[in-house]
Amino acid sequence: MFEKLITYLKFGNQYHGLEQVQINGTYCFYGISLKKKKKHLDVASSFKVEDIDDLKVHIPKDKPVSLVINTNAVLTKHVQGKANESLKLVQLAFPNIKIEDFYFETISNGGHHLVSLCRKSYVDDLLNIYAAKGITIIDFTLGNLVCATLASFVDLKEIQTSNASITIEDKSISKIISKEELVESSYNINGLVIKNNQLLSFASALGLVLKNQTIQASFSDVTNKLETTFNQKRFTNQFLKIGLGVLFAVLLFNFLFFNHYYNEVGTLKETAQVLETSKTNMISLKEKVYKTEKMVSDILKANSSKSSFYVNAIIEHLPNHILLNELNYQPLIKKIKADKVIEMQKDNILISGQTNKGILFSQWIYELEAKPWISSVNILGFEDINRETSNFTIKLNLHGAEN
Repeated sequence: MFEKLITYLKFGNQYHGLEQVQINGTYCFYGISLKKKKKHLDVASSFKVEDIDDLKVHIPKDKPVSLVINTNAVLTKHVQGKANESLKLVQLAFPNIKIEDFYFETISNGGHHLVSLCRKSYVDDLLNIYAAKGITIIDFTLGNLVCATLASFVDLKEIQTSNASITIEDKSISKIISKEELVESSYNINGLVIKNNQLLSFASALGLVLKNQTIQASFSDVTNKLETTFNQKRFTNQFLKIGLGVLFAVLLFNFLFFNHYYNEVGTLKETAQVLETSKTNMISLKEKVYKTEKMVSDILKANSSKSSFYVNAIIEHLPNHILLNELNYQPLIKKIKADKVIEMQKDNILISGQTNKGILFSQWIYELEAKPWISSVNILGFEDINRETSNFTIKLNLHGAEN
C-alpha cells in the first residue's frame, strides 16, 4: 500500500509518452497518455501535432513525460559479436567517433546487437527546448530501440513504427529497417489497440510503469537527474497542498468547536505576529528590489547609446554564412550579488555563434580589426561541430580596454 502511495505521489495515475520523429525531412510529434486503473492500463488519449507549441494542449503542465528522440540525428546500427558490453558494441558499430560526445543505447539478443546513438549537444538542447515549453521530460530514449519493451507482449514476427519495420525473434528485437513510407496499421497489445505511429510513444510511456532493463543506456545519470528534479518539485507541490488542506481543516475545527476557549486569542495573536513579520520582510525585500532595479537602470542608461552603436556596426556587415548566438557588451565578471558592486569587462564585447565558411569568418575578423573603434580582436574558441559547421567565440577589445 505504501509503495502504491509513493508511486501515485511521484507520477499520479497517468503516464505520458511522446515521440519526436523526422519523416521526409519534416518533424512531427506523436503522443499518448496511459491511465492506470488498479492493475490495468487504459489509453486515455493519443494525438499527433506538427508544432511543438501545440503539445501543451495535449500534455498537462508539470506531468512526467518519456521522450523518444527519433530524428535523423539518431543513428542505429546492427552488429554481431560475442561482446555484450555497451561501450565495446558502440566502438564496434561506430569505430571512428569521439565516444564522449555521444549518448548511446544498446540491446542484445545472443550474438546480435543493436546500437543507437546521438550527439549529447543535440539531446541536451532538445531537453532545454522542451523545458522552456513547459513539457517535463523525466526520461528519454533513442530511435526505435524502445520497442524492446513491447517485444514480450506481441506474438508477431514483424511490427511497424512511425518510420521503421522491426523484426522480432525469441521475444527480442533482432533487426530494425528504416522506412519513410509505411501503411497505417494497428496492433492489439494486451487488449489495447495501438496504431503503428503511436507504438513508440506507447512503449516509452509503458517504460515508466515497467522500468524495463532490457535497454542498456549510457545516460542513466542524466535521466536519474531529470526524474529526481521532477520528484522534488512534485513532492513539494503535493505536500504543500496536503499541508494547506490539513491546516485549513484544523483551523475550521478550531473555529467550530473551540471558539470559546481563550487559546484562540493566543492563536490569533501569534497569527498577527507572523503577518506583521511577513509584512516587515516584504517591505525590506521591496526596498532591495527597488535598489537593484535602479542600479540596473542606471547601467543601462549609461551604456545604451554605445551598445546600440556597436551592435549596429557589427550586424550591418555580418556575412550571410555567419550566425550569431550571443553578443554581450561589457559582460559581467561575476554574478550580481546583493549590496555588491557590479563588475564588468569594460570596453569589451563578447561574441559567439556558428559559421559554415571559414574563409568568410577570417575575412570578417579582418574587417572587424579595421574598425577604428576596435583596438584588437581575440579568438577565444573555434570548434568544429561537423564537417560544415563550426562554433566560435571572439572578444572585441575596444579602445580604452585592458586586454
